[in-house]
Amino acid sequence: MRDAAGYQQQTYGANVSKLLVFFLDRYKVDTAIDLGCGSGNEVVYMLRHGVRVTALDRQLQERFILDRITEEERGRVSFLQVPFETMKLPRAELITAFFSLPFCEPKAFLKVWDQVYDALVPGGFFVGQLFGDRDGWREDPAVNTFTKAQIDGLLARYEVLKLDEREHDRPSDGKHWHFYNIIARKP
Repeated sequence: MRDAAGYQQQTYGANVSKLLVFFLDRYKVDTAIDLGCGSGNEVVYMLRHGVRVTALDRQLQERFILDRITEEERGRVSFLQVPFETMKLPRAELITAFFSLPFCEPKAFLKVWDQVYDALVPGGFFVGQLFGDRDGWREDPAVNTFTKAQIDGLLARYEVLKLDEREHDRPSDGKHWHFYNIIARKP
């Protein structure tokens, strides 16, 4: 992401990912890692649902999370300030990545994707988005986009519980969005 700090400030207190709400309405987990947690909206939501969360971001702003949680919730959150390319993930039942993994260094993406799978406990879940090949940022060499066949390949080791393809133009600036909402379970 080009201006991660600006993005975090802009999205502070924004709506929580509908995909996360959908997931937590149906599944219970005790531990999670939020990759590219940004301003922490999803971290706060998971904490309020009793989940122990590791918040990870390369430009981590802990105060965005700490200012909104109770003392009890503070005891269930940890922070990792590290880029995806050099992270070492603890084991977890849930790993989330809401519009963040597409900004992983493209040469490191497959290594990072494998690390996500390896960090999940058996029966654990990946919940997040990956950009499709018609996304407006597809020409940017620093952004990962994928064809449907590539998405299917990335998810081949998982039991896919939800795979929704979405495509629309953002009215504010006309940016074309093409992405996949993913909920997948490690066997």
